[in-house]
Amino acid sequence: MPDPECHIRFDNNPYGVYLAGQTLAGQVELRLTEILSVIGISLRLDGLTEIEWSEVIESATGHQPSGSRKTTRYHGQQTLLNSTSFLCGSSVGPVRDLAIGTHTYHFSCELPAHLPTSFEGYHARIRYTAKVSVHRTKARVDPIGQASFTVLRHLNLNEHGEVLLLPAKSELTKVFCCGPCSSEPLYISAQIARCGYIPGQTIVMKIDAVNRSRTTVTEFRVKLVQKLCYSSQQPAVETRTDALVVAESRCSGVTSGEVVKHQQNLLIPAVPPTYTDGAPIFSVNYELEVEARVTGPNISPRLAMPITIGTIALEQAVPKEKLKPLTKPPWDPFSSQHYTDIIGTRIPIGHAVRRSQAGLEEQLPNGSNNVRLHYIVHRNGGELPP
Repeated sequence: MPDPECHIRFDNNPYGVYLAGQTLAGQVELRLTEILSVIGISLRLDGLTEIEWSEVIESATGHQPSGSRKTTRYHGQQTLLNSTSFLCGSSVGPVRDLAIGTHTYHFSCELPAHLPTSFEGYHARIRYTAKVSVHRTKARVDPIGQASFTVLRHLNLNEHGEVLLLPAKSELTKVFCCGPCSSEPLYISAQIARCGYIPGQTIVMKIDAVNRSRTTVTEFRVKLVQKLCYSSQQPAVETRTDALVVAESRCSGVTSGEVVKHQQNLLIPAVPPTYTDGAPIFSVNYELEVEARVTGPNISPRLAMPITIGTIALEQAVPKEKLKPLTKPPWDPFSSQHYTDIIGTRIPIGHAVRRSQAGLEEQLPNGSNNVRLHYIVHRNGGELPP
């Protein structure tokens, strides 16, 4: 007996896109060319997170110097939605005959508010489906049709406290080479006005750089990085993290002996919101990365700041009384009031080391000879204290 022709349609929603917590309603249409004997027809709504990846491990053996290759497939899953309702009959009722023709059944189901946004990736997916099955007997259930639908879950940034309203700053100091060949430091800092955004908004990043090294920074690359974290269940618990660049902008770098200030704008594309409820199986996070591309064989320094991507934008600013200064002020290479070491720690003037014209270190009278300064900023533009 051939399976009946089955069509699933969603009411006033041809693309099947719903918000978590909304009511999913529609109809199932069966077209029969002959009498169909069943005990029931069911509709099941499924939501599933699935992760999968493979790793190839090579092991050397005594007889085979090249070694053998073994591929291990890691996978895991998490059930998000599993709801079954009967359009007619039941799973244990008497047999009934459906006449030739078209049969239409209506359905309605409220989606849980906690459902995450649908996601399709190379190693992970969050999918939702509506499946129709014919129960011919208690032991025989035949699927006859299915339709996928998309779930969008709102992430209101205003419900995550005032931490997302606060500005964020990251800084680093890079010294190229080491020992007697070490260079003067390269200082980079990046700052954003807040830590919460939604797709369509523009991130304004301020970049400050002081290059005392002999290495040229050819350009700065500002990236929005999507970090996907997976944790398998079979055959063993293993973790994996993928970093995908979803947006990028570039600006000019900084040459040796130069001080620059940049302001870079980065438009956030259409990306799914931050998702951490599925951890450890699967999670989605975002961070801003600034890469300073340098010349030569040196490794390009990077600094990063985590941010939250939501669907409802921040509405208010942080009151000024909430913005209290840090107990220990951050390193400011543009200040002329402090001496600065290679990691940005402020050193009292009485514990400084003077550099001679020949580039050698000289011990000051206080005996502080265990700190090496890579550049010195004079107080008020004057000479070092005696």
